Amino acid sequence: MAFVIGIDLGATWLKAALADRDGHILRKAMVRTRRDREALASQLVAIVKGLLEGLSPSSVAAIGVGAIGPLDLASGAILSPSNLPISRLEVVSLLEEALGVPTYLLNDCTAACYGEWAFGIGRGLRNIAYVGIGTGIGGGAIVDGHLLLGEGGNAAEVGHFTVDAQGRLRCGCGSYGHWEAYCSGSGIPRFLRLWLEEEGMSSTWLRGGQGLTAKEALELAKEHSLTGFLEELAKLNAIGLAITSCAFSPSIITIGGSVALANPDVAIERPRAYLPKFCFSRVPEVVVTPLGPDATLYGAIALALRPPRELLRAQSHTKVG
Repeated sequence: MAFVIGIDLGATWLKAALADRDGHILRKAMVRTRRDREALASQLVAIVKGLLEGLSPSSVAAIGVGAIGPLDLASGAILSPSNLPISRLEVVSLLEEALGVPTYLLNDCTAACYGEWAFGIGRGLRNIAYVGIGTGIGGGAIVDGHLLLGEGGNAAEVGHFTVDAQGRLRCGCGSYGHWEAYCSGSGIPRFLRLWLEEEGMSSTWLRGGQGLTAKEALELAKEHSLTGFLEELAKLNAIGLAITSCAFSPSIITIGGSVALANPDVAIERPRAYLPKFCFSRVPEVVVTPLGPDATLYGAIALALRPPRELLRAQSHTKVG
């Protein structure tokens, strides 16, 4: 029996799973992502070897990786992501050389979209989009039955859509006004502090915003009845979703990511009310992904099982095995 391995390489968590040829997860591991390049490289190999305890690498048909971007698909590398302080990491060659198993790489949210299409609510649909709102914000899209990759594999980076033309906050990528700068796990605490300052309210009780998590920021906003902030956050999420709809014209947008899954009110439910105001033509259905926090992991498994033809054309390195 041949197995596959799926890997979700995120800015905060590194997850991996051993699955059978039907996509059923048999073993799973999760650790905090190491924030040093060499340490992360060792961690990637170690987490796969841990899943293979008692098994031979020859029993694995392929490895799929959904990783934080930006990427260079042609060489199978991650290129200095904004939310992870590492330089170029050759993920594909690293895993192929260490394990002797064909390895395929996609952006994490593109992988999640592919997983939604293979195993989730997108089965049978020709036009879907996925938005992941977690440490950062990313996206993936399937249009007319084709997985969109773009130059280098960096299509559908929806978190870098501009939702604030005033550019009040700087994104981790260095630009201003991006969706990710306001509504992601890394952005929400800074946005709350900015909102309080603009409203002429003290922010000293936020500890200056230093070390405050998105979970804590949202809890404090609700505790102090900062409905204006929560509505502004929902409105910016709606603008991002509307641009996603205009860009890809999906019949459905599924939403995942740790921040969205923990706070569906400001990430999904309240934004739905604003969508008719911002969408160009039709308003897509917007739902929580049924794959939950493992959307990217299932996408990586689908990637290992059935690498999309678009990727096979883009990933020009020579496979092992």
